[in-house]
Amino acid sequence: MIFIAATRDEKIRAFDKMTGKLLWQADLPAAGIATPTVYEVNGKEYIVIACGGGGKQLTKSGDKYVAFALPAVNSSAAGSH
Repeated sequence: MIFIAATRDEKIRAFDKMTGKLLWQADLPAAGIATPTVYEVNGKEYIVIACGGGGKQLTKSGDKYVAFALPAVNSSAAGSH
């Protein structure tokens, strides 16, 4: 899975890295012209993105970080790929 938010439309998206198929998208408070980061707390995974916008992209400025919880993966299914 690949996450990207480097667009002017204020969205973050997840794509299947093998097929390019869009798997998920969500609205952001400003353009996420930043690299998303994945982290884990107590076994739960999250993705966070800085939503700053503005600058050379000429998008609305923002000052927020937005985090999304990733769905749990069945450990037996995860090893079967």
